[in-house]
Amino acid sequence: MPDKKFKIGKIVRSLSIPKVFLGGYATWHWRARFFAGFDFNPYVLHNPHVCIVGESGSGKSNLCKLLLAVLSSEGIPFAMLDPHDEYVESAHDLGAELYNASIAGVNPFDLDGLSHKERTAELTAMLKRIFRLGEVQSYVLYKCISYSYEFAERSNRVPGMPDLLYTIKVFKAHAANSEKRILESLEKRFTTLDGAHFSKGVDLSEVMSGRSIFALSSLHTSEAQALYIESFLKKVYTSMLSKSGYGRRRFYILIDEAEKLSESSILSRIVAEGRKYGIGIVCISQRAKALSRELRSNAALTFAFSQREPEELNYLANLISGGNEMNRFTEVKKGLRNLRRGHCMVTGSGMREPQLVKVNLFSEQYRDPTHQILTLAMQAISKRELYSRLLARGYELSQMNLALSSALLKSKIESHKIDSGPYAGIWYMTRPRNSAEHDIHLQLISRHLKKIGIGNRVYNSSYGPDIIAFANRCKIAVEYETGKNAFDQAKSMIERRKQKFQKVIVVVKETSLERYRCIGGIELFSPSEFFAISSVLDLPKEDAHASNNCVPSGIES
Repeated sequence: MPDKKFKIGKIVRSLSIPKVFLGGYATWHWRARFFAGFDFNPYVLHNPHVCIVGESGSGKSNLCKLLLAVLSSEGIPFAMLDPHDEYVESAHDLGAELYNASIAGVNPFDLDGLSHKERTAELTAMLKRIFRLGEVQSYVLYKCISYSYEFAERSNRVPGMPDLLYTIKVFKAHAANSEKRILESLEKRFTTLDGAHFSKGVDLSEVMSGRSIFALSSLHTSEAQALYIESFLKKVYTSMLSKSGYGRRRFYILIDEAEKLSESSILSRIVAEGRKYGIGIVCISQRAKALSRELRSNAALTFAFSQREPEELNYLANLISGGNEMNRFTEVKKGLRNLRRGHCMVTGSGMREPQLVKVNLFSEQYRDPTHQILTLAMQAISKRELYSRLLARGYELSQMNLALSSALLKSKIESHKIDSGPYAGIWYMTRPRNSAEHDIHLQLISRHLKKIGIGNRVYNSSYGPDIIAFANRCKIAVEYETGKNAFDQAKSMIERRKQKFQKVIVVVKETSLERYRCIGGIELFSPSEFFAISSVLDLPKEDAHASNNCVPSGIES
């Protein structure tokens, strides 16, 4: 008898034809079934790949959660690529780790054993397909990517998406008019990838040996999500080829809205070769025709939920019936059209005839607020505000405490305590780029500047100051110094800012304030002094802190 933990629904009807009939001719019809459970056993599937298709709201996500629950109960590793954060609140029930794609992911520029030229050509082809670029645009893009590798190699590092965007800007500044227009069009298209540079990478070996859910909604465009997914699949494929096989223990990749990858060669390669390495693909889509041919032909199971679009309905009926045999096609099409929510038609390599299945309802035992915490803390947030927002979303206090403690323990979120002033209290931030103290103070400085009527933007990158602000037609550079870096390096950086900006404001931790008083031509504040400013008129016009007593260079604070 099949194990109960594999049951995900019950069979209500099966397509059949009478074995004995008198006169006339036999016709296909749906025969009722009673007390017949439907099992999803990943160990007995000839191919580990699965297709789930159907219109929006028909029950695809519920079925996918049931499949994830089976994989989790069997200890089979999986990675769920979730474009709309539909699975994040079930992470606790599924025993899965959560990753926010905007800050944790994979760098599409990673070489993975390839040469610079090979990876440049591969990345150009990927971006060309995702953004549907022309030949001339692709050639210019190839030159930009190649130069990004050369530039990054000088500092012995791998480039990222910010490097490519910066290279395009540099090329544009020195290009002729004809090429400048091409670079402008590339810059405009790739602006959507500006937030997809992934400040922290994930450990792929850890992902492939555990259970993970990747929340992709923070990548706000389908192009950014497609690039993320393809880069992830590329790394999985490279890792797959380096292993002899997983045997009975498989790794599943589940991709919602898989139509984004309909032309992806890397997905087709994993589908074609993944079986012998124990890697399975589960694709969820509204349209079966949008899925790759390799997946449709190699899927061990196809779950088809209700579909009303005529062309898609005809295609699915033809796919499931296996051709127009007598009235078989008509019966399958009629069955698809009349499916209720939560019911689907299932066919597969190990099934003689299609079956109508009523899918069980996935019961969520615990609403996991981890994703909400990580999302809210993308910008610095106080403990009071964080708990207030979570309570408004209906989470319980015990759930919030458990999720926050776990996120802090796993370093998914970091905290910093401010002892005094208007922002006193505990503050949280999701995986800050630098330290929690530095990045939280930057967010609060930016917030305070806006509060007193000064427009500004946080940059916090190696290409510019921490914050660029504008007041009274004056371009201002704002830097926050924790005092943990060497003083001579900080002084050199501030001198460079003075050459490019009309005014430089430096906010320094109180314990390190005296060291910076020797730097002339700047406005120096401690955090408490800065947050006490109530108007743009309170900013001093001259450097009140300038002094001739300078701390010797090289001394670290």
